[in-house]
Amino acid sequence: MVFDPPAPPSGPWIDIGAVEDLPPGTMQRYESEGQRILIANIDGTPFAVDDTCTHEDASLYMGALQGDKVKCPLHGSRFCLRNGRALDEPAEIDLACYPARFQNGQVEIVLARKLD
Repeated sequence: MVFDPPAPPSGPWIDIGAVEDLPPGTMQRYESEGQRILIANIDGTPFAVDDTCTHEDASLYMGALQGDKVKCPLHGSRFCLRNGRALDEPAEIDLACYPARFQNGQVEIVLARKLD
């Protein structure tokens, strides 16, 4: 499967922590101004999506990371972290995705614009 490269971010990069605190195969939650973002390190690449399941108000951070997918702890819906796509019912709405990168030993995200 080929993914189109995302458009350049349209906001400032926000430093949310050290890369060493997010080893491959793990995820963390970041919260800013009431917005909860799930950050996952998939084989050395960071991905950022909304932390709340689109089916119910459940934190995906409390779910299970399975490769490049996260499974909701409430009803088992799975989402692809690469593009936010809802893969299993009962969720039918995709997650919003955000630009993320590793830069100078830090994890950085952009919250100003959601990726399509």
